[in-house]
Amino acid sequence: MIRSWRVWLAVSACLLLALAGVVWLSVFALRLDRTDRQARESAAREENVRLALWRLDSELLPLVARESAVAVESYAAVAPARGILDGQRRPLARGQAWVASPLLSGPPEHVLLHFQMGPDGEVSSPQVMEPELRSLAHLAHPGVDADVLRERLERVSLLLRSANVREALAMRAPSDGEPVARRASGNKLGDALQWTKNASEFDARSRSARQAASQNLVGYGNMAPAENVAAREVVEEMRAIWVGDALLLGRRVQVDGQEYLQGCWLDWPALQRWLQGKVEDLLPGATLEPVKGSETAKGEGRLLASLPVRLVPGAAPGEEGSSGALSSLPLVLMVAWSGVVLAGVAVVSLLGGVMSLSERRGAFVSAVTHELRTPLTTFRMYTEMLSAGMVPDAERRQEYFDILHREAERLSHLVENVLAYARIERGRTPARLERVAVGTLLSRMEERLSQRALQAGMSLCVEVPSDVVVLTDPSAVEQVLFNLVDNASKYAASAVDKRILVQLERRGATVGLVVRDHGPGVDVATARKLFEPFSKSVQTAAKSAPGVGLGLALCRRLARSMRADLRHERVRGRGARFVLWLPAA
Repeated sequence: MIRSWRVWLAVSACLLLALAGVVWLSVFALRLDRTDRQARESAAREENVRLALWRLDSELLPLVARESAVAVESYAAVAPARGILDGQRRPLARGQAWVASPLLSGPPEHVLLHFQMGPDGEVSSPQVMEPELRSLAHLAHPGVDADVLRERLERVSLLLRSANVREALAMRAPSDGEPVARRASGNKLGDALQWTKNASEFDARSRSARQAASQNLVGYGNMAPAENVAAREVVEEMRAIWVGDALLLGRRVQVDGQEYLQGCWLDWPALQRWLQGKVEDLLPGATLEPVKGSETAKGEGRLLASLPVRLVPGAAPGEEGSSGALSSLPLVLMVAWSGVVLAGVAVVSLLGGVMSLSERRGAFVSAVTHELRTPLTTFRMYTEMLSAGMVPDAERRQEYFDILHREAERLSHLVENVLAYARIERGRTPARLERVAVGTLLSRMEERLSQRALQAGMSLCVEVPSDVVVLTDPSAVEQVLFNLVDNASKYAASAVDKRILVQLERRGATVGLVVRDHGPGVDVATARKLFEPFSKSVQTAAKSAPGVGLGLALCRRLARSMRADLRHERVRGRGARFVLWLPAA
């Protein structure tokens, strides 16, 4: 028992170590898989962000280019015409002819108001003019109410006077690479590479925006004269800035040495909704946030090149829980764990079977040794007495000879059972089936069975009809019935009813040979392992009848080798009942 506990302890330790290794590998693999999926999802999301930024800047480029192409003179309601000829095709002097600004028709889409701030700080708008002048010039009324336009002009005037817009427009834009260098200094290598890539994309989009603006020098309201205007006008690039909550597109213009501020007030709420709708398919939860002042140095990788606006992608679909990306690793781990569990169960079952078999074989060896020691001791004692002439009485000598004969038969029966079981285990005993009548079959072995019962002081009662025919192996049936009668003789010898009944019973296509005694019977605990080989220890044999616990196991295997079966059936009252079921012929 102590040795078996040591074996189980060692096996348990090995299984625990193997289980710990598999758990560690599973956790490590899951972490790697999660990291890999997150990296792939992050890369895919960054690609969507990049596409969204290009799409937004592509949508904004026409708006910025259109406003950049507005002529300097168009920011006044009326301006002196250039290159106008009279009826005789002679150029008119400057100031003799005036033209209305093309902006008088009203602000275009996403623009609330165009404005111009003069050197004296006076703010005006070509969309806001006196009704009499508009009627005199036969100009159409703008699409927006005049009072609304005046309110917008007053708001713009307050914004321009409260903020130093000229200096904001004159500020140098951050050079390429500066923000990225600051970003990369405080982050890991992977983040630095991503921000470098984002900054490169930002620079490319910025160049595209500047090129688009510079290529639209001729727009609506372009009244360029034949003379060289560059000597009188210096126009800077149109830039977008935030003044409070208002988004302005503005530029500084030098005209005859005087500086003007020209631009437009963009409708940011409408523009924001419009732009977010453009990228909803790429980034469903994306929003656009203003970037004001010092915030420009933060997050340049997601800034729009056309406007000081940052794209906020929003939460990814899988960020709040487990990733939605499909992975085969859980299935692989489940299969691996199933294999590990099955292997562990197989090892434990195999070891349990080996240990059980080893214990039963050890018990069998002990029982066989015990069974051999008693008759050998008897042989030695009686043969020594007989050889020394210590038994002069003839009757007494005959009694000793009978005892030696019985012990020899018992030893022969024991050895025969062991050899027969070994042959069955090795598959060397093919059944030789033949048609035989039950009466004829029992008549061949009745004398031997009766002698065995008589040795135990019991009687054999055979109650079997002679006309029933079965398909069986007669020698195997004889060995099975002899073992059953031998067991009944050993265990029911002390019963009041000394009869051992051999009867016949029919159930369908099977015929049952019943062997029944009136002894103490078989208890429930013993019945569970009644047909297990080597199930009888020395202690059990000492408390009960002699034997090694192999007879019933041998009988069942013999029965099944000839397509029959041996079963133990409970009976009312005392006694044991065994039935050998044979196929009817």
